[in-house]
Amino acid sequence: MKKLTYLLTILLFAGLTACQDPAKSRIYMDEGNKLMMNYGKFEEAEEALNQAIKYDKSNYEAYYLRGCAKVNGKKYQESIADFEKAIELKPDYADAYFNIARVYTMLRDDDKACEYFKLADQYGRPNLEDYLRRCP
Repeated sequence: MKKLTYLLTILLFAGLTACQDPAKSRIYMDEGNKLMMNYGKFEEAEEALNQAIKYDKSNYEAYYLRGCAKVNGKKYQESIADFEKAIELKPDYADAYFNIARVYTMLRDDDKACEYFKLADQYGRPNLEDYLRRCP
């Protein structure tokens, strides 16, 4: 029984790690970024970034970029979740904090926006003086 459990554990682990392919993730991430930045194709960018995440669930940049695509598609709450996932994977990711703050500004939640602008500043995001002036 122990051997069977051990064998099943190994097979499950092998199956989970077989899907991870950081090189493929990077290709999809670059494609998603290009679709978004060069062509303004936010839904197509989101699909490419979904693939990037599928191939590397630890790719914080893919979550960040998918959040950006969602902001442009006016999917604000979903974008916050993606930015938060990027922060979970890279806690000092200043741009993710900044973009959460921007979303909260769009949602007219100034208190939350200020909270995230301050975190972005704390983690080194430059040129926040104008944003922070509005914060208590």
